Amino acid sequence: MPGIRVRRRFLLDCARRASRHIRRPIAFIHFILTSDREMARLHRTFMGLRGATDVLSFDLSESPHSPVEGEIYIGMNQARQQAAFYRVPLYLETARLAVHGVLHLSGLDDDKPARRERMHQLEEQILRAARPSP
Repeated sequence: MPGIRVRRRFLLDCARRASRHIRRPIAFIHFILTSDREMARLHRTFMGLRGATDVLSFDLSESPHSPVEGEIYIGMNQARQQAAFYRVPLYLETARLAVHGVLHLSGLDDDKPARRERMHQLEEQILRAARPSP
């Protein structure tokens, strides 16, 4: 997205750390930074839900046993709003969303409070372990 600056190395370092939770080989994981409009379209098309969301993960693998082929869409408008709300830099919120998406590809879910808390703890642990490069 034009005008958006993220710390690419930091985001990829965090994503690599999160990918250790994936128990299959990884063919590729693409990260797509996009707008609210596109996120709302994807959210409606694939989840049947209205409105934009912050992150969507898609496992495009041929089977549950084949290497992971994934796409993770990150809604940068949502990321910007959440960064302001949580009073964190945009690069950190964007990396958190990338980690969240990778954890979904690993099979983790956040559909219940206990699962949501587990994912949140893993996200925080991964982000703390990574160090942003200047």
